[in-house]
Amino acid sequence: MIAVKAYYDGHAFIPLEKRLFKNRQSAIIVVDEEKTVTEKKSCRGIASQYANPALVEQENEVASMAFSGAE
Repeated sequence: MIAVKAYYDGHAFIPLEKRLFKNRQSAIIVVDEEKTVTEKKSCRGIASQYANPALVEQENEVASMAFSGAE
């Protein structure tokens, strides 16, 4: 079993870490009712100095679709 930090975007849980999962892999989700993830709005990594923060939400939507298998 592995633990992965994630946030809920209103439709799906989005991992904050890059991990490879099998299609339809089962998971147990534990929700921390006292904390809200705010770092989803920030740009991270080596390319963050070139990133456009206004596009973070759009990128999260694309990542969400990629994780869910939707097109």
